[in-house]
Amino acid sequence: MNEFLLSQTTLVGSLLSMVLATAAGLLVYAISSRIIKRFQTDDLKDPTGSLFRVVGTLVGLMLSLAFAEVIVDLRKIENAIEREGVAIVDTFNDLYRYDVDATREIRSVLIDYTRAVIDDDWPALANDKLGDRAGTLKRQLEESVWKLQPATPMQEKVWSQILADIDALSDHRLVRLDNALAEPPVYLYVIIFGLLITMACFGAYQPQGPLVVLVSLYTVFVGLVLYLILTLSDPYQGIGVDPTTFEFMIQKMEALNE
Repeated sequence: MNEFLLSQTTLVGSLLSMVLATAAGLLVYAISSRIIKRFQTDDLKDPTGSLFRVVGTLVGLMLSLAFAEVIVDLRKIENAIEREGVAIVDTFNDLYRYDVDATREIRSVLIDYTRAVIDDDWPALANDKLGDRAGTLKRQLEESVWKLQPATPMQEKVWSQILADIDALSDHRLVRLDNALAEPPVYLYVIIFGLLITMACFGAYQPQGPLVVLVSLYTVFVGLVLYLILTLSDPYQGIGVDPTTFEFMIQKMEALNE
């Protein structure tokens, strides 16, 4: 179900999530209402109402914690992508500083790699893997840099820095893969269970027009929040991160490499 929702557009996925949450919630509410109606007395109604408030509060707290967690994880991913962009720019500038003419072809490979991150890596990450073309260009970049032969102490120092930046690129690329493989928070399923329990507690109150509307709005809201948590936990599908940083860098590097 998770993959199906994430495979849809943001609008369609959020609408489906809200519809599913509302349908499940109202179904549990209707069943619970019929069962409780058979045994309900004034003595039963009061403790059931108190239980409803406690469970509803716990569900709200769990939603808040889950949403906060995925937001923190998303910020970490964005920071990692920014650091990867810095490593690419530093590598390009160091190659330029090393020898403008001797490294022109290597800089072209770096530009192609950056473009492959956008066109090859990003779509592959949506399927929890890395792109083959980006990996090939990454190895080609490493081999080209290793073949450089520094002739001066300055070139030796710059060459060492280039190697360090390329190593950082490998690390950041693996970070992107790790984030793509991350699963939604475990307690997301606890939240869904808590929602159903809350709807069952609603059964202490017999269905009436205004109450059914309020219950429906409650499930719609929870369904929307659940979808946001789900889609933010997989940042390369739907709402998440995009390769805008790399697109901007390609324009700058191509202008300097002409």
